[in-house]
Amino acid sequence: MRLFGKKKREEHHKEPSETEKSVGNFLGFALLSSPEWDKEQFIADYKELWGVDIVEEDHDDPENDDKLIYADVDGMRVMVGFMDFPVPDGEAEYWVQGNYLWKEGVEVVKTHEAHLIISVLGDYDVIPKGKLFVKLAAAAMKQENAIAFYNKGSVYPSDMYLAFCEPLKRGDMPLLNWVWFGIYGNDEQIGCYTYGMRRFGKEEMEVYVPRENADLNDIRAFLLDIVSYVLDSGVTLKNGETIGFTADQKLPITLSRGIAVDGNTLKIAYGTE
Repeated sequence: MRLFGKKKREEHHKEPSETEKSVGNFLGFALLSSPEWDKEQFIADYKELWGVDIVEEDHDDPENDDKLIYADVDGMRVMVGFMDFPVPDGEAEYWVQGNYLWKEGVEVVKTHEAHLIISVLGDYDVIPKGKLFVKLAAAAMKQENAIAFYNKGSVYPSDMYLAFCEPLKRGDMPLLNWVWFGIYGNDEQIGCYTYGMRRFGKEEMEVYVPRENADLNDIRAFLLDIVSYVLDSGVTLKNGETIGFTADQKLPITLSRGIAVDGNTLKIAYGTE
């Protein structure tokens, strides 16, 4: 799909934004129903899923060797660490409330007794880094006691996370693993927002319409198309520009304080020209 953008006079924002502070921050947690982890099975599952051997590096904590993986994978340094306790401070239980696709999510997530920390360490290009992160998380979801993956913004049941990463096997981007498309509304308006774009150096986006005109499936599809375009082409949408699905369509873009998301977000007009 081709999108068309038109710039107005560029505005400069000198203060560091939430986006600038979040670029490349790929860190997530595999939630486990019991305090155990099969490290060798994780390595075997990664090989089965992605055709790559994980060759561990030496590290400075040999006493916990069965709980840690440090390795160079696809030219990037990764870490997987087992923690025999739940994710602290009820974070996973909080974020799963936003997953409108998983009705039992809160009750299921409450049962987790341990977790894996998954991270891609270092400064690498964000798209390859993001793909590797999803590959690691998918391998973790193959553990027999894996119940969900918590990535700040939402919590996915293990089967959903694995289904969302199928495009990656075809060489495509795993958009639904990277970006959560949330729903938010009040008495006057309702719409969708993104959570995850800042990891790619892009502003989060929000699209809202009056409640009486709302078709959330269409709004979500509209926002998904824009996210796909932005990440696939590497463009950066800015305040004062317009975007459209035809050469004649000009949907205004406004950067302002977020409604459902902390910090500033891009508000994209919907269905107007």
